[in-house]
Amino acid sequence: MDTRTTGAVVVGVTGRGRETSALRFAAEHARREGARIVLVHVGRVSLPTVPGLVITPAEAIAVSARIVAEVAEELEELVGGPVAHDTVAVTGVPAQVLVELSRDARLVVVQHRSSSSLERLFVGSTSNGAAARCHCPLVSVPAGWEPAPGGPAEVVVGVHEAGVPRQVLEAAFTWADRTGAPLRVVHAWRLDAAYDEIITRRVDSGWREKQKRLLAAAVAERRDAWPTVPVEVEVRHQWPADVLVDDSRNASLVVIGRRGARGWIPEHLGSLARAILRSSLCPVMVVPVDTDAADVDDWELSADEVAPQT
Repeated sequence: MDTRTTGAVVVGVTGRGRETSALRFAAEHARREGARIVLVHVGRVSLPTVPGLVITPAEAIAVSARIVAEVAEELEELVGGPVAHDTVAVTGVPAQVLVELSRDARLVVVQHRSSSSLERLFVGSTSNGAAARCHCPLVSVPAGWEPAPGGPAEVVVGVHEAGVPRQVLEAAFTWADRTGAPLRVVHAWRLDAAYDEIITRRVDSGWREKQKRLLAAAVAERRDAWPTVPVEVEVRHQWPADVLVDDSRNASLVVIGRRGARGWIPEHLGSLARAILRSSLCPVMVVPVDTDAADVDDWELSADEVAPQT
């Protein structure tokens, strides 16, 4: 265990000027929570691509140390003065290092940038890899993102029927409360065309209102803990990823859940979660859901529902 990360905001960085949006997001959250920031750069010891070109572990560590020192300077410039922080310079696989450091962290923050399909195939995604296995919530910030002027925009959370998983809804409530933002609770579903037509013919006209009542009841159960958060409930017959990406245009944060390991099945991100991380126009929080939680048994896909956490 690295005690520097206990209760800290861990930020994965690759160089000065490359994760400015993530640094700004992390600095604001750390200030609000009274937490330290831990800047992490993971150097990789590559196989030779040219005869005689070898990066030794010592050289990789030296480069990593220089990078985090430069990013620390950038962080202080962004906040306009000294900020409580630590730096971690190591070698390894970036996603794996962030997952290990997340064990005692408050939050992990990364920045994602657009890449081609070929780059994703061969390079992989640190954001996706870490989001699939982090022990604490992870926020992926789009490159170039800045908070909208004029006060906090709404927090959007994607949930299943009746507002489960509970941990995801509560994480969204907490963030909205701490930032003074309104909360939008979204449930969306749709199937492939042939099946969708059959199902929608069977669903009576009151189904959407029934779902809204279930979501409203789940929200009401949490009102004692967050009595001042304005909440809007939204039920849509549309692809969940499309709904959340569309809502991200006017949001400060999109919150989704991620199921943990179940037996021999490892942690993973489904196609919808990956789509939201790739296309959201605002930061996305991925919340790991405790597989022992009481409502996890209800977190299953039925024939007429596909929700954002799959």
